[in-house]
Amino acid sequence: MADQGWVASFNSSVLNQLVQDAMTSNRDLRAAAARLTEAQALARQSGAGAFPTLDAELGTRADGNGSSRSGVVAGLGVNWELDLWGRVQGQRMAAGYEAVAAEAIFEAARQSLAAAVTLAWIDVNGNARALEIARQELTARQSLLNSVEARIEAQEILAVEGNSARADVSRARDRVIASEAAVANGLRVLEVLTGRYPSGRLNAVTGLPALPGRVPVGLPAQILERRPDIIAAERQVAAAFYRRSQAKAAQMPLVSLSGDITRRHGGLTPDGLVWSLVGNIFAPIIDGGRRAEEVNIRTARQQEALALYGAQALTAFREVETAIADEAALRRRLTLLNSAARELEQAVGTERQRFEAGELEAFRLNDLRVRYYAALRDAHAVRVALLRNRVELHLALGGSFVTEVPAPAASQQDLASASQTD
Repeated sequence: MADQGWVASFNSSVLNQLVQDAMTSNRDLRAAAARLTEAQALARQSGAGAFPTLDAELGTRADGNGSSRSGVVAGLGVNWELDLWGRVQGQRMAAGYEAVAAEAIFEAARQSLAAAVTLAWIDVNGNARALEIARQELTARQSLLNSVEARIEAQEILAVEGNSARADVSRARDRVIASEAAVANGLRVLEVLTGRYPSGRLNAVTGLPALPGRVPVGLPAQILERRPDIIAAERQVAAAFYRRSQAKAAQMPLVSLSGDITRRHGGLTPDGLVWSLVGNIFAPIIDGGRRAEEVNIRTARQQEALALYGAQALTAFREVETAIADEAALRRRLTLLNSAARELEQAVGTERQRFEAGELEAFRLNDLRVRYYAALRDAHAVRVALLRNRVELHLALGGSFVTEVPAPAASQQDLASASQTD
């Protein structure tokens, strides 16, 4: 069900391996797998009610009528509820749909984990690039400080300009330390997601991937039908229909057949075998309205499931539309910020030459450098946001960009049969 092929679109073998490690070692995913196993077992257990039960009995018996006869008692007992009103069938179908919903929820957990690993990997490499920019800025500001101190010593400029340059160096060092901490913390997040000890030493810094291609136009709305959370919500609707049918059938008389064959004293002779066959009808008469209220409860839950399904669908459409719109805006912003950074880089180079020639004061060059590195950081932040937004878009779509869409998750025939039972 889950499509994680989009991870390969980032062209990183390291990322692919990290996602695979998370799928096999993430503790939260293991817990989700255990919940899925439980839901599937409950579904199979509910299905057992449609079949007869057969019990064996083995014991000893002594008669106290003066004859002191004793012996082994062995027997078989069978019991079978005749599902005339569809109660057992409703219970069985509801549990089956709930199990399929649990499978979809598990697939949603797998997709969310793949997205979380990818986002953490992008953040780590984004912070690593931010660290490079911070170190470049520190080197530039240290160089400027050296020039300022030399000119102060030559009494070409006032000493106050040295105070300003040293403060700028301290701030640049602070950004380096903060970026180093961000990289280490991001690596710990990745380590926990992939089931490792959070040492902050994972080798995952490979550089940011190339920007993704543009979103294909004309994505079909039906692509949302493969989203696991949408599938789970739709299956919950079907389960709610059958739970209501089960509650309505519970108001009807219960018909069952039971019988047993017992061997006593005399072995397998006709005198030693006792058998019985009983038909039972249990009809509720007065229960304080419990069964009627159960129908009302199930009806309300059915309406709730329908409303949640509609809300989930609208949320899915909003997430897709938002991600597509954000990508367009981020691409425009990145173009403008890259242009601004290039222009400021040229200006810094020119003004640096003027400063060294004594034609420009230090604060003028410093002002340009502040603007240049701010533009560089802004452009980098937008690039990271663009990569993150692409992950969010794939998560919203339920996978990669595809043209083939699976069949609708719910069966209209099943829903119709449930409504007819009502």
